[in-house]
Amino acid sequence: MNSSMCKRVHILLVVAIAMGLAPWRPASAQTNQTTPAREWLVMLYQNADDPILEGDIFTDLNEAEWVGSTAAVTMVSQLDRYDGAFDGDGDWTGTKRFLIEQDRDLTTIGSEELDDLGEIDSGSPEALVDFAVWAMQNYPAKKYALILSDHGAGWVGGWNDDAPKVGSSLTVNEIDQALATILQETEVSQFEFLGFDACLMSEVEVLAGMAPYAHYAVASQETEPALGWAYAKFLGALTTKPTQSGAELASNIVKTYIVNDMMIVDNEARTNYLAALGADAISAKAMAAQMSEDVTLTAVDLSKFTPLMAALNEFAFALTSADPVAVAKARTYAQSFESVFDPQQPSPYIDLGHFAKLAAEFAESDEIDAALKNLQKAYKAAILAEISGSQRPGASGFSIFFPTPELLFSVGTEDSEQSYTAYASRFAGASLWDDFLLFHYTNLDIDPEAVALDLLDPEVGAAADLADYAAPLFVDDGEITTPGVDTDLTMTPLEVSSEEITADETVLLSTQIQGENVGYVYIEVTRYEEETEAYILEDMDFIASDDNEETDGVVYPAWTSDDLDDFLYEWSPTIYSLSDGVDEAFALFEPAVYGEDQEDTEYMVRGIYTFADSQDERYALIHFDGDLNYKYIFGYSDLDGTGAPREITPREGDYFTILEQRYVVDDAGEWIISEQLGDTLTFYGEPFTVTAYEGYPGEYSLGIIVEDLLGNSIAEYTTVYVVEN
Repeated sequence: MNSSMCKRVHILLVVAIAMGLAPWRPASAQTNQTTPAREWLVMLYQNADDPILEGDIFTDLNEAEWVGSTAAVTMVSQLDRYDGAFDGDGDWTGTKRFLIEQDRDLTTIGSEELDDLGEIDSGSPEALVDFAVWAMQNYPAKKYALILSDHGAGWVGGWNDDAPKVGSSLTVNEIDQALATILQETEVSQFEFLGFDACLMSEVEVLAGMAPYAHYAVASQETEPALGWAYAKFLGALTTKPTQSGAELASNIVKTYIVNDMMIVDNEARTNYLAALGADAISAKAMAAQMSEDVTLTAVDLSKFTPLMAALNEFAFALTSADPVAVAKARTYAQSFESVFDPQQPSPYIDLGHFAKLAAEFAESDEIDAALKNLQKAYKAAILAEISGSQRPGASGFSIFFPTPELLFSVGTEDSEQSYTAYASRFAGASLWDDFLLFHYTNLDIDPEAVALDLLDPEVGAAADLADYAAPLFVDDGEITTPGVDTDLTMTPLEVSSEEITADETVLLSTQIQGENVGYVYIEVTRYEEETEAYILEDMDFIASDDNEETDGVVYPAWTSDDLDDFLYEWSPTIYSLSDGVDEAFALFEPAVYGEDQEDTEYMVRGIYTFADSQDERYALIHFDGDLNYKYIFGYSDLDGTGAPREITPREGDYFTILEQRYVVDDAGEWIISEQLGDTLTFYGEPFTVTAYEGYPGEYSLGIIVEDLLGNSIAEYTTVYVVEN
């Protein structure tokens, strides 16, 4: 992203010029001088220029057509398609605008085509502004709804579009300033509704950037399934009752999410969708229940966002009096969501409400308890409606960025490719949260008055110069010194009950662990491969504590000194394979979610997903439940596993290349983990299945890894030989 696009001048007229836009397009006379007869204009900004979600967003437009425009509710779409991947409706590419008209065919667009724009950059603020201004000037209404669909990545932004400009995307600041320009050019005071049909956008950092421009909003804390929103249902309710407010529209979007999606409730659409996945036919109710397990969605009253931010600031300042161990523990065990950063590190996107509750519980402070009550009160006032599935029990509506110190530094310097303060400047100016992160990791004092809450105000906030709040967190490379909690872990060398076993036997590992800040403990199993002189990572799992603790349904280990002083683990040689129904390949199943029992745990397999038609590749994670049943697969916008995620709907012929992890010796003679391409499996219309086998004979290195509350770790290893029976 061009860094110059993150700096804005004070006068919005100059903002428009800097973005290459006409500074004052005349709004229609009807907009300015008369009250429009039309109640609503619903604008769908549908960036489907991506192989993962082209077909999904195309289907969303068809679901909107199920309802179509009426005299009171006009719906328009700008759909940017991908060259390759989904080939429906003539497989046209480029970008078209449609006046959405009623059509009950979910496979073909029947609406009136208003314009063919060719290939445009939907990851540019200019494209967003041009669409919304065009729509609002041509179809003036009493209330305006703008829904943006594509990949979302939290405060990083989203709306990636590599054609025609590789790497193009929208930061939160660019969406913020685009909205300011749209409202200025159309002379509309605020949008009635703003929606993000995208992943990870219900962050306070994101919503702070939208607060001056809309009355109500809807966004998701977690990744969204391929289905997206239930357009036919909530738009149908809007056309039936066009006098409804943005609050009612927002609440309806949340209430209808998944359960009323046309791909579920329409028998033919559901049958075709399940057949494409290779899944057995099930009822609409059963399918909705399955697909709702991991989802979240929040409807927000943005007029209540200023008091919410004030309460967050109060809570952040109160945390400066807490034991940093309590804060770190709360961060570690708070409900987390999919990450767009280093996939090997814990996700920094955590639930704000759950974190706050845990922090107060662990800190045992009257001051923090009082601040928590105020935050919870403001939370309740700001949220109109919220849903979260059973697999996200700690989700409460809003997420926040709380990274490890290394990640904070990587997004907090002048040279950072992704800059926390430059991408989410309005939040940085209105909140103490970025100041608290510096306090927690560097002991830098906080000035509780150093906030500008009027940045969220519709009257004055839009005219602010966001560059004033975009200064990087760190001035130089040496500012992170002592983390918010000291690492003081020790382990004795592993003792093993036997150095040689057969594949059907077990071995007992024992050690003594010292440290008050133990988070998760893992078993790691590698097998030595003589021909490559490398150790292949074959298995990894959580080691559960004897007792667990739970807050709001989120389970975490409760280590006692007795557990750690006499630490025992029984290991049996086991490896796991993936099968596509034709071929089989061994894979590493990494633990992803800690559960009360085995069935509550989740696992993932890393790989490269290739779309058969276009040969485009995406870094991908296949998720499995505790019984190793296939759940879903996510693809990321960058091949290193970072960037915006989105669920992939596998198409027959697509394939998945497993990423092997090996310990190899680098040039300095140190053992490092290297990720390498392994075997490839093909999607044949059936979900991949998993089989467990006894381990091969050979030399195994068994490791116990102890991770503290900051993600720092220590490990001890021992060697065991598996021999033939």
